[in-house]
Amino acid sequence: MRTKERPNVIFLMLDTLTADHLKMYGGGIRMKNLERMAGLGVTYKNAIAPGTYTLPSHTSLFTGRRVRGIKIFGKDPIKNYKENTDPLLMKNRFVGERDMTLAMRMSYLGYKTALLSNNPFVTPATGLGQGFSFIKSIFVEKKVETHKASLSLIGNDAARESLIRLAYYLSRFIPEKRLDRLYLELRNTLNKKFGKEADFYSLDQGAELTNRIADDYLSKTGERDHFMFINYMEAHEGYPTNMVTERYVSQDRWMYLSRLIEHDDVQVLKKAYAKRLEYLDRKIGEALEMFKKRGILENALVIATSDHGQAFGEHGQLYHSLFPYNEISKVPLVVAKYLGGKQVAEKEVVERSVSISALNESIVNVGYRKTDIIDGALRRDSFVFSDHVGLSDVWDITLLRLLKGRSKHAEQIYKAKLKYNNFATAIYFGKHKLVHYYNKMPDELYDLEQDPKEAENILGKNRELARRMLKANSAA
Repeated sequence: MRTKERPNVIFLMLDTLTADHLKMYGGGIRMKNLERMAGLGVTYKNAIAPGTYTLPSHTSLFTGRRVRGIKIFGKDPIKNYKENTDPLLMKNRFVGERDMTLAMRMSYLGYKTALLSNNPFVTPATGLGQGFSFIKSIFVEKKVETHKASLSLIGNDAARESLIRLAYYLSRFIPEKRLDRLYLELRNTLNKKFGKEADFYSLDQGAELTNRIADDYLSKTGERDHFMFINYMEAHEGYPTNMVTERYVSQDRWMYLSRLIEHDDVQVLKKAYAKRLEYLDRKIGEALEMFKKRGILENALVIATSDHGQAFGEHGQLYHSLFPYNEISKVPLVVAKYLGGKQVAEKEVVERSVSISALNESIVNVGYRKTDIIDGALRRDSFVFSDHVGLSDVWDITLLRLLKGRSKHAEQIYKAKLKYNNFATAIYFGKHKLVHYYNKMPDELYDLEQDPKEAENILGKNRELARRMLKANSAA
């Protein structure tokens, strides 16, 4: 088989990167290396993540299936909370052994497949490593050891439930007014401890080591036929708020969603997010230089995108795994073609909505030599979907259920979790977007051309359009 004409495919997953925060999408944050790629490459102005957090989006991308079509995501996370999806308490495989993944298909086509992941979800433990011949789970190797003692306790169902019930029994001897204050103090203490252990306050969240590992790997494997998937986590919470303010800032989204922390704190988080993105952009530039040095860019396609975005107060939301408004569902997507170590000038902007999961087929078409560009399936869909399938962090549900009758703050957090655990789908069609809540909440329809902030629900004036979009959702 002649493989030298096929491009290397380098996939840069810039985890938790929202399009509209970036200057190149009309926001305020500069990412100069990404902008440089976009200036000569193909920029998709309305790329949509298939899910609202890592697991559903990556599973959809790796299998090419819609999130709501993947059986495991049909379970209610709160009702099935013992089948925990927390990244540190993983109990499920999200890709079955019989599933044909993107990495498997590229491997069968003769590509050398490599996964370098800083995300605890994107590992062999969840099935998302399936098909990669070289795997480095950088988060697992670096950080899980720091949580080993606590994980051994809360990761054990019986021990965790017994501890929670003992704590609740003892709490019955504490007056309710004092219990409310103690609950918040305990939550903040745990947040501070976890933030320190997880190294929230550093710019680097693995990118430096990732680039070194990639360099070493490429030095041993040659210049041709690479499919590399690299997940960078710098954009993910928690954030280096110490670079913005000297005071302690809570990074607990449930305290925000329960109105227990102030709006000003969210603005500090957003500024710290910008610091991380600037650092991540430098590491992207260094990675591109390394790829060039190793000969990878003699013939390559470089894809830069994200698995979901990040909210900072928009629509009253903080972070992700929440309802699929654009701050969570709309992500950057830039594709750059390189020949002879230099980027080829394509200079195209695609305005229509496209799904990140369609990259699966587009990349495989490159492997089959049907094309040498990333296009094809990306532009075929007339309807694009982003599915919110409930919460990803439900480990504390038992405690919240026990305390909610005695602690007002615990009750507020419990109600917030119930609200955002409702399933929802964003349906994109032309310039319109419908947010459908499956009869749990009123649906919302927006004209994104006239109302990009999704502020005015025009459902009442366009019910026939909404019915058509719902019909497409049911059929997909």
